[in-house]
Amino acid sequence: MGSPSPVAYRRYWRRRSPRPPRPLWRSLLDIAIFIAAALLVLLAIRIFNQVTVTPGNANIIDGDSFRLGKDEIRLNGIDAPEYRQVCRDENARDWNCGREAARVLRNLVAGKTVDCTGLDADRYGRLVSRCSVGPLILNAEMVRLGWAIAYTRHGTLYVREEAEARRDRRGIWRGTFDLPEDWRAAHRDVNGATD
Repeated sequence: MGSPSPVAYRRYWRRRSPRPPRPLWRSLLDIAIFIAAALLVLLAIRIFNQVTVTPGNANIIDGDSFRLGKDEIRLNGIDAPEYRQVCRDENARDWNCGREAARVLRNLVAGKTVDCTGLDADRYGRLVSRCSVGPLILNAEMVRLGWAIAYTRHGTLYVREEAEARRDRRGIWRGTFDLPEDWRAAHRDVNGATD
């Protein structure tokens, strides 16, 4: 069987009419639907990725962590002195700023129901959370009172509260101190635990 003549090809292509161009409004509608769907997916991930912890009374561990029922919670966006950490006051005298930070957090939650929304889990299995007592957000209040720093390694939350505490020389800002992260690194034993 021979190959078709060039005339047959021409007739075939003539019979197929090109599609009319897609209207601009249709393309814009497709883009809008795609963007709306993507935003809904992101919103769902944001909402369902959060874990609500059963509210209750907190058992304080240190200035930025506590137990709430069976869950161990770490306050998101802040870093408080470790329980055994020592700072220097305005007269260059040593004082246990870590115990004092824990005491302040204990006073903030004493006899009150703590409500937390977990955002993530850290490498120790603690639920990294935003917690409140009524309208008071504990994360922000600990920084505002000067008993924790804004943990800028993970974001810029509470930077304004830290600036206020530093300016007014509240809490640990009344003297000098090692950043809690640096203190932990200096006091970590071979097993990874701090003093």
